Amino acid sequence: MKALKFTLFCVIIIILAATRTQATHLRAGEITAKRISSTTLTYRVTLTTYTDQINGVQANEGANFVKFSFGVTGVPLYDVKRKKKFLINSGTMCNVYDTTFTFPAQGRYTITCGISNRNANTVNLQGPTDQISFFVETTIVVNGALGLNNTPVLLNIPVDTAGVGKKFIHNPGAFDADGDSLSYRLTAPKRDFGDGTGVGGFAAGYKDPATLGDARVSEDGQSPSSFRIDAITGDLIWDAPGRLSVNQYQVNVAFIVEEWRKGINGTYTKIGEITRDMQIIVVETPNKRPLLTTPSPICVEAGQRIEFSITARDPDNHKIRISTNSGVYNRDAEGFVDFVFPKEANFTPLNTTQNSPASGTFTWETNCKHVREQPYDVLFKVEDFPGRTAVQLTDIKTVRIRVIPPRPKALTARNTERGIELRWQQYPDCNIPEEDAEIVIYRKEGCSNFIPANCQIGLPASFGFVEVARVSAKDTFYLDTKAQSGVIYSYSIVANLATSDFVSIPSVPSNEACIGSEIPQKAPVITNVSVDVTSTATGQITVKWTKPLNFDANETKGPYAYKLYRATGISGGVFQLIATIPSKVIDNAADTIFVDKSLNTSANGYTYKVAFIYETEKVLAESQVASSVRLSAASDAQRVRLNWQANVPWSNDNRRHLVYREDKARPGVFHIIAEVSVQAVNTYTYLDDGIDRYAADGVNTIEMQVDTNYCYKVETFGAYGRLPQFGTLRNFSQVMCSSPIDNTPPCPPELSIDDLNCENLDREAICETNTLSNKLSWKTPASSGGLLCRSDIIRYNIYFARYKEDTPKLLAAIDKPVPPETSFTHTRSVQDGFAGCYYITAVNSLNIESSASATICKDNCATVLLPNVFTPNGDGKNDTFTPMTCSAFIQNIDIEIYNRYGLKVYQSGSSNILSWDGRSSSGVELPSGTYYYLAKVSLQRLDRKDETP
Repeated sequence: MKALKFTLFCVIIIILAATRTQATHLRAGEITAKRISSTTLTYRVTLTTYTDQINGVQANEGANFVKFSFGVTGVPLYDVKRKKKFLINSGTMCNVYDTTFTFPAQGRYTITCGISNRNANTVNLQGPTDQISFFVETTIVVNGALGLNNTPVLLNIPVDTAGVGKKFIHNPGAFDADGDSLSYRLTAPKRDFGDGTGVGGFAAGYKDPATLGDARVSEDGQSPSSFRIDAITGDLIWDAPGRLSVNQYQVNVAFIVEEWRKGINGTYTKIGEITRDMQIIVVETPNKRPLLTTPSPICVEAGQRIEFSITARDPDNHKIRISTNSGVYNRDAEGFVDFVFPKEANFTPLNTTQNSPASGTFTWETNCKHVREQPYDVLFKVEDFPGRTAVQLTDIKTVRIRVIPPRPKALTARNTERGIELRWQQYPDCNIPEEDAEIVIYRKEGCSNFIPANCQIGLPASFGFVEVARVSAKDTFYLDTKAQSGVIYSYSIVANLATSDFVSIPSVPSNEACIGSEIPQKAPVITNVSVDVTSTATGQITVKWTKPLNFDANETKGPYAYKLYRATGISGGVFQLIATIPSKVIDNAADTIFVDKSLNTSANGYTYKVAFIYETEKVLAESQVASSVRLSAASDAQRVRLNWQANVPWSNDNRRHLVYREDKARPGVFHIIAEVSVQAVNTYTYLDDGIDRYAADGVNTIEMQVDTNYCYKVETFGAYGRLPQFGTLRNFSQVMCSSPIDNTPPCPPELSIDDLNCENLDREAICETNTLSNKLSWKTPASSGGLLCRSDIIRYNIYFARYKEDTPKLLAAIDKPVPPETSFTHTRSVQDGFAGCYYITAVNSLNIESSASATICKDNCATVLLPNVFTPNGDGKNDTFTPMTCSAFIQNIDIEIYNRYGLKVYQSGSSNILSWDGRSSSGVELPSGTYYYLAKVSLQRLDRKDETP
């Protein structure tokens, strides 16, 4: 019987080995497609696979053909020949299979390929994985109206290495030559349903990598392990791989790259998706991963040179190499590819090993043909060289570069008898068809002094600009004949470059050119726009203005009047006439005052302008626009932060503004609490911490109370630089209220752990389940140190250290249900036992963590109980001499057995498991009788020094 067992075992091994040599090699891959004809629906379809060059060489050598399904009814699977193969590294071969296919009609098609089989020992699929086929698919929308559409290409290889406990980042390096928008989402690896079907489904038993192994926490130890993909950047992040019982393991994961095209109506339609199945090899290593430093997202106008540095360092001071992938380099793993119009970008030094810290320089001379709506993603990767005894680790980051049309420059406006003449510099020669470039001219009433931010393309309607004309990009002149005399206008122009039949990209607006923005000699001058009453329905604003400057009644005849116009918002917009006020315009007349009522000053600021009317309806001149002061208030930690602004023709800069706070005991009464020195508009800010810093009207310092509303208003001071006769102009904002927030941490929870009674330990249950558990419970005190404790707890963080001298790391975060549970069971292996130390913290709704609770520790039982009799008769009961608690708490046990004559008949050797079957060291069955043993035991203990036998 023993011989038969041995023979059968050998036969099985031989069969399994034969299966592996046939096809057990697939690590990763994806399918891409490119339309290659403008007259037919013909695509070049490419499958790129990455195969195991260590254990699957023979299998890969035989894989010269694969089968494609194009998702067309009645069309059989295509046999597609391998076009080429080349080594990526010593462990991975890249294989390229491609063919052309003409789709019979427009529609949505899914291209698939299934290959037998994956490589062995993938731990997050239900094994054996070398008997699971590999299946990928790509969906495309075939539509002649879409033009020569291509799927994205994935430039970063999908086989990568991670370290246990170290943050892992992978990015596919997706590049879409058509400039379509890409998004990313996770899925699961698939297998096919049999050769010839072209159909697949999810591989059984897939496990999220974040659920694998022990010590499943992030690299910084602050949160549980997670596995996710950034929907925008495509960064696949595993923070961090857990520890398994082996030094190296591999997982397969899958994600989908979705392709979205912007249509003529501005909406996005999904036109395809690629599934990438990739492999991550996880290694237990002391090596620390290198770290990259990259710039923030970059935006440039076409024609500008981009140059920036990439730096990297290695914590272990190993040599490192910086590499980079992107379509902007016009290359892939095989060499030159025509992705972007010349000139392509450069990176130096490329793939050069350097000492740490290392650096490289990216340069790109951009031009108009690089303009597109979506940014270019440039992937940078640093890998270290730790020597033969450690595994290489990497860091990956992506720099997003957006190239927009160059803005028109040097816009000027001049009033002439024919109209307003606009002139600007010749627009750059973009070497594109004339119909693909144009200049759009915009106009608004009033001058807003709008300065666009970097990459703030186009002119939103909210700015009040209205399109008046479109001209060729070769033009440098426009005459506006529809502008009204005496009205203040602001002009700006924008260049539009068409990047497809559906998408046109606007430039940043040119400078503003104002006509009539100089203080007109015949126009009224607004001196005040001050909020008197703050209300949602009965708000009031007082508006004041002077008579027209240098007015001469002999030049213009009456009757005279002022027309007051108002727009909602402080940036202007659509002005509406709100009052017509007759005037005699006498030399010593006081300023005209108008109180605008029934306003929603709580929610809105308002902008005003005044027109001077003569001969009943003729407009002599119009004032510049002026807005109310708009105050905002935001909650801060035990404080309130205030900011204010106004759009006015005078200057409020380089002055002292007053901040008022309402007296809580006397509603409606405000005290000055600060005099704020301001320079430019970004300095119009104040942080109220309750202290009254303006003593002239009395000191009204208070202690700010959390969740208590405090109300404020601001008084600005300004002046006309060229009209000193109007003196200082004082204007109030609306009243704005806010409350401080409490940034004090929660009180530390009170933690307890279940008692351990070694005498009453249920040894049978331990052996059956092979697990032990510590049960933690806690409560948050109502008060601490005489102060109430916070109750807005959203999460408890549990920290654990195996030994009492170690620093605890995050074990679990309890955030469910709401409010979260106040108990936790930590299940562990019998070898580790109960030993370890815990503490817990509470996290409030502001994500502020408390200090640690008291640390509580638990030790293992310090005894090993061995039976005094056993019967190795093969009946399945008590057949071996083994500890009564299995291997619980045992680190090592070495036992020597002596017969009654004192001769040593057996020695186990050092192990954490003892299971003597009554045989001698040479395998001879020993007779029944009395034997003696000498055991040397090392136990798993709370304190390392107690583990010595």
